[in-house]
Amino acid sequence: MKAQFSMVVKRRTGRQLLLWWILPLVVIAGWRYPLLGYLLPLCMMAGMGIALFKGRYWCDWLCPRGSSWDLLMSRLSVKKKIPLLFRNTKFRILMLMILMTVLLTQLPRAWPSTDGMGRVFVMMLSVTTVVGIVVGILTHHRSWCMLCPVGTMGNWLGKGKYPLTISLKCNGCKKCDAVCPIQINRWQYRPENGTPVIIPEWDCLKCRLCIEICPQKALAFKTD
Repeated sequence: MKAQFSMVVKRRTGRQLLLWWILPLVVIAGWRYPLLGYLLPLCMMAGMGIALFKGRYWCDWLCPRGSSWDLLMSRLSVKKKIPLLFRNTKFRILMLMILMTVLLTQLPRAWPSTDGMGRVFVMMLSVTTVVGIVVGILTHHRSWCMLCPVGTMGNWLGKGKYPLTISLKCNGCKKCDAVCPIQINRWQYRPENGTPVIIPEWDCLKCRLCIEICPQKALAFKTD
């Protein structure tokens, strides 16, 4: 089991290495080459599109920022609990509204300059990345993922898509807690009868780490 888990971790890390560099590229080089900023709306659309079929799968390794958080910032973070406020639906809606309001008020000012609009995207990405780094270091490196507009939209659009299930075989060992990048407590949904139940946590990144670490094989994705 340990060998299989190590293989999954290695494979996931390899995937993250493919895309993490896009974040620093845009944040640093985007100020000189603002057309790079258009990668932001492309990523947003891709993340929400994937959410319609597989939930927040995008946020695991396809998102350059999420990959950067796991590969780099996890080494700097104190790795506390993600603040409960960040999981609050009303607070997440507020953050979404603020960020989208800033974006939608700045873009018309830059219109019709393609470079100007690109700089707006670069500015938005840079500011949120700085905030994410500060929050991530002080709390948990994936804390920003709870406030990210794409993550919030992915949560909503991905409800019921590719859900994780838990069976009666769960013995509450909580090993899944230790490996979950988004700190979801799956064991608390252990069913009382023999039928596996869907875990109603739509921030799940579909990374499979919990499935592979579970000694009882109580976790699985429902694919039908």
